[in-house]
Amino acid sequence: MTLPEGVEKKTVKGRTYFYWNPGRGTAREGKRVRLPNLDASPAAFFKELELYTKPAKPVPLAGSVGFLVQRYRDSEDFKKLSDSTKASYSVHLNRFEIAWGALSYDLPAGAVIALRDSMADTAGMANHMLSVGRTLWKWGRAIGVQSNPFIGVANLDVGDVGHIPWPAWAIELVCRAAWPDLVRMVRLGLATCQRESDLIRMGPAQRDRHGLWCRPKKTKKKRKAFCIPLTPADARMLDRWPQTKIAFTATRWKAPIRRTNVDYYLFSPRGVPYTETSLRARWHRWLKTDDGKIVCERWKAWVGEMVRKYEWEIDPEEADYPTIHGLRGAGILIRRAAGHDIDQIANDIGMSRQMVERYMRFLDQMEVAAAGQARLRVIEKR
Repeated sequence: MTLPEGVEKKTVKGRTYFYWNPGRGTAREGKRVRLPNLDASPAAFFKELELYTKPAKPVPLAGSVGFLVQRYRDSEDFKKLSDSTKASYSVHLNRFEIAWGALSYDLPAGAVIALRDSMADTAGMANHMLSVGRTLWKWGRAIGVQSNPFIGVANLDVGDVGHIPWPAWAIELVCRAAWPDLVRMVRLGLATCQRESDLIRMGPAQRDRHGLWCRPKKTKKKRKAFCIPLTPADARMLDRWPQTKIAFTATRWKAPIRRTNVDYYLFSPRGVPYTETSLRARWHRWLKTDDGKIVCERWKAWVGEMVRKYEWEIDPEEADYPTIHGLRGAGILIRRAAGHDIDQIANDIGMSRQMVERYMRFLDQMEVAAAGQARLRVIEKR
């Protein structure tokens, strides 16, 4: 096999070694660098070799979009964002570099609209791109950016796309058949209307009289903690949990194992708090059980009926099974059914009024249909 240019092969006492030494035998020869053994681990060899052979990324010119993106990536404002936010922002920052990297800050007329429209098939992603662009150019004022080409560019319509709130039958079915820790997850999600990233961090330390304090992980950079009001029944339920053991079962165990964790409401069969990934994995694992498959089959049939009846526009994945995030919307609709107005719900759970109204569309469609049928029955009886 012919070795890649710059790689040196050396055999000493029957053992073979590989080095990165591109200037070997010339005036520019430097200190050679040991590489993984090509014969024993070719994948590791080529992966490390790529670090030395990959062309250096050109330095963007000052005043260009590439320069703006690079400065933003190196800024403390970007570094202090959460890992998930940095990852989602980076998708669009890469897109800006590819599309406009060599152009000046003052983009040609219509450039932003053209990029937005090229992403029309994924309207949610297109709108997020616009949001990141507005943020980037606004930050750029600190390095001399004079105008923001994203201002005035409207978002694309996304219809009713979003996590579908759980209907009453799904809540009842899961709470009756799911593993005890997942039942807790459902009850906690409905009571607090928060994301998985916050549910897994909740515990007795956050309880306070008739509520539960929460500082959402996703938005903690922008807001302080707030107290989520709880119903008396939910408050009593949370206060019981630290003293109540969960009986975990598994086919490989001779008997159920009872666990408790006085610091967290949600915890795994090992008694340790869940991560976002492990909680989702646990949920998906249950959905593959016989009881979980029944829920998924009924969910698909119900969503199909709702799509035909109300023409919902949803993510295809939403049609397969109820998501954990859907508990948030279900909790919102429960609060609305209890008589809370939209502003009160938004204030209580730390959500914008616009997002609460977005979930209201699910409730309004169902309620209008039910109310209309009830009125027809009354008229028929007269």
